[in-house]
Amino acid sequence: MNNLRKMLLPNRSGSHSLSTAFAARSGSGKTTLLTELVSQARKDEAFKETRFVYVSIKQEHLFGEKVPVVTNVEDLLKKMEKEPIVTFYPLDAGYYEEDIDDVIEAMFSIADDVKGGIVLMIDDANVLKGFDSRGQPSPSVKKLTIAGRSKGIRGVYILHRISNLPRLMNGNISGMILLSISPMDLPYSKKITGIELDDLLPELVDYKWAYVDLIDNTIHRFNPVELKKS
Repeated sequence: MNNLRKMLLPNRSGSHSLSTAFAARSGSGKTTLLTELVSQARKDEAFKETRFVYVSIKQEHLFGEKVPVVTNVEDLLKKMEKEPIVTFYPLDAGYYEEDIDDVIEAMFSIADDVKGGIVLMIDDANVLKGFDSRGQPSPSVKKLTIAGRSKGIRGVYILHRISNLPRLMNGNISGMILLSISPMDLPYSKKITGIELDDLLPELVDYKWAYVDLIDNTIHRFNPVELKKS
């Protein structure tokens, strides 16, 4: 449970409450894992008043039929008043960047009124220019990365590669959730985080996963999770 809080809990001053990178290759079970982590968090008293927002570019989720799906910011804010989890589907590929920026700005607009903080999970962030290591993050993405913690907003960036993260985020994440990752990420991880993942790589098979604590410089290994029916 303590590791779960380090991974996801929005804390306006905690050292472990910077953004979290969630890296997993396609088909490795990341949606199942994310869904179960959020489900477990909802059972923890520390997350009692936390709001979870899941942005899915692929327009799919596994949270169950009770979790509302919205396609605009106005509806998102309305649902968040009562619902602990809300899924946001951007509809037009030509406006993904603008939609994500609008969601981020909306979270900042209500952050002071959400006592338990906000967990903003952006899936497939690697397809967005603002989350590409070669791209330039938008002002809104920069604000989330740098000022999110102080406002109680926890960014969770779900990508295929660790090295997809913009350089701006290298010193602004407190942990990494890893499933099957690319061997090409090993030198990058060593250079940016100072942590060797070479021994971990062969263990991340058959849906096994790990949490890399970048504050305490520790690696925590876990067996596969089984998605519970809603």
